[in-house]
Amino acid sequence: MFSGVGLNSIGDYFGNPDMKWEEKELSLDSIEFTGLDKFILEDCKRSPLIFKEKISKDKLLKIKYENLASFGDEPIIVKKSPSSEKYRLIDGVHRLIGAAIRGKTMIWAWVPLNEDEVLPFCEPHTIYDLIRGFQRRANDKNGEEALYFGLKLLTRCYGNASDLLKKRFNKNYVNDSKVQKIIQKVLKNNLK
Repeated sequence: MFSGVGLNSIGDYFGNPDMKWEEKELSLDSIEFTGLDKFILEDCKRSPLIFKEKISKDKLLKIKYENLASFGDEPIIVKKSPSSEKYRLIDGVHRLIGAAIRGKTMIWAWVPLNEDEVLPFCEPHTIYDLIRGFQRRANDKNGEEALYFGLKLLTRCYGNASDLLKKRFNKNYVNDSKVQKIIQKVLKNNLK
């Protein structure tokens, strides 16, 4: 029932108990929009301030986004942007839109303090879906190579992937010799 929470960035970041957070007031100019639509991402260049300026000049656009906006004061959730010195939105796009529509220049946000030192956690189904795909449709040499590199990538990007492979996807739970051989190869190569 709650698996959807674990399938997005919120679950990735809040799933790791070692991730430290601080609630801070950020300027809208320090935040980049993510997702939603072409207007926000391309026309507004991800900028809440450009968005605010453009909708102030177009009544129909303003009405459209007022219907999407949330006007609550709950903090948004951000992380460092990989492409700039700004923060990238993890959760709260509708609240960020609402803040811009109301003309705010600041918004409260949860900011990870140690995201460079601590990896996010993946939902176990991320790994399971790769294994299941291999078993069902790609159980050949190319599939073996693809599964290896897929699992290798996950162990590089998620702090819990190796532990999940050892404890949740071991031979007691995934009794498939090809899969276990690939998992052992991934775990062995992670030590190097």
